[in-house]
Amino acid sequence: MKFYKRIEKVQTFEKVGKYILYWMQGAFRVKYNHSFEYAKYLSNKHNIPLLVLIIVDFSYPEGNFRSFKFFLEGLKDVFEETISQQIGINIVVGSFQDVLKSYIDNAKIMITDKSYLPNLINIKNTIYSENKITIYQVDTNLVIPVNIVSQKKEYAAYTIRPKILKLLYEYRNDFEEIKYNGSFLKPKTEVDLNNIENELRKQNLVNVLPAPYIGGYKEAKKILDYFVSKKFKYYKDNRNNPEKESESNISPYLHFGNISPLEILDTLEIFDKSSENYYSFFEEMVIRRELAHNFTYYSNDLNNLENLLPAWAFKTFYEHKDDKREYVYSLEEFENSKTHDEIWNASQRELKKRGKIHNYMRMYWGKKIIEWSKNIEDAYDAMIYLNNKYALDGRDPNSYVGILWCFGLHDRAFKERKIFGKVRWMSQGSLIRKFGLNKYIRN
Repeated sequence: MKFYKRIEKVQTFEKVGKYILYWMQGAFRVKYNHSFEYAKYLSNKHNIPLLVLIIVDFSYPEGNFRSFKFFLEGLKDVFEETISQQIGINIVVGSFQDVLKSYIDNAKIMITDKSYLPNLINIKNTIYSENKITIYQVDTNLVIPVNIVSQKKEYAAYTIRPKILKLLYEYRNDFEEIKYNGSFLKPKTEVDLNNIENELRKQNLVNVLPAPYIGGYKEAKKILDYFVSKKFKYYKDNRNNPEKESESNISPYLHFGNISPLEILDTLEIFDKSSENYYSFFEEMVIRRELAHNFTYYSNDLNNLENLLPAWAFKTFYEHKDDKREYVYSLEEFENSKTHDEIWNASQRELKKRGKIHNYMRMYWGKKIIEWSKNIEDAYDAMIYLNNKYALDGRDPNSYVGILWCFGLHDRAFKERKIFGKVRWMSQGSLIRKFGLNKYIRN
């Protein structure tokens, strides 16, 4: 099997079972899904059916109407595509632990997708320890498996880049599709995927209005194809300009595992592999994204700034902790775009309306929250709260690391100034000189 290095055996227990269980937890797609293919392989090997299980936990931390709508829209594609391959799929409502127990009791082996956030890793480790079944994790949401690229936190992009490039050819070409030979277990879903908003209204969810994106593989492909045909040739020159709207808008789909980064690279390479646009996109989606996953995977928690930041960054902030702030805003004022800065207010409105912030504006958004908060702990808490509540690509390694970059992570020291010390600062004036931003503010 070409992708055997992506497979990690968590534990071994010999037991009989009626099926191979694939707990689809992080890669909500059928295409370019190594976990799904390995589950098919084991089903054929043991001559028992494959059952795909998706658990919808409406009490999942920081989930809300917006994020669950996008998530369930993606499940509709998965449900239809799995059945089209004559493979059984169950979509069940409940907590991970409660739902899994009965399914594991009847399974011979369980496969699941590798996770990269410490809270989810801990939840899974608890589940594994409570169940006597052979379990495999498969790293299918990165171009190169996180623990193969490096066995430690990398300092910055320049330290991880050569490690990724050295392994790139092998893992870019390791996907293999397996033909399923097993029987078709009867599918079921406890969620009406044709009436998603009605389903969500039955739940006690935080009411964040839907964003203008539809979840799922089919929609991800449409957005990718539009990016390639209409925006890609201008990507390097325009990607940092909020007025140009040249972003790919694929990050929510990567977050929910609706599309594989391997498929994205394949699509771009067919169009143009040699241009500066390709290398610029590759830097963002592979080098920077996998650096972010490296960071969260090797972090014990994502709460304590002293443990998360480089020592120089934390030190310089605390040397300036008593510096006078010209403005200090509350979380409510941030959330409702009630600052003196219309450019910042526009970025917060974009987050609330679109479910994402333009990548360059996200940096400004974060830097100003630091500047206008009482201390860095309040600033970090505000950013995490706002991003995880409104961003479709929130609660993601990329999001956490993007926020922490505002505090100096994966960056270098600059000339010392008040409040920030040696951490990079961003000014409104420089944004206006670069981009103007009148159109951005109006939108």
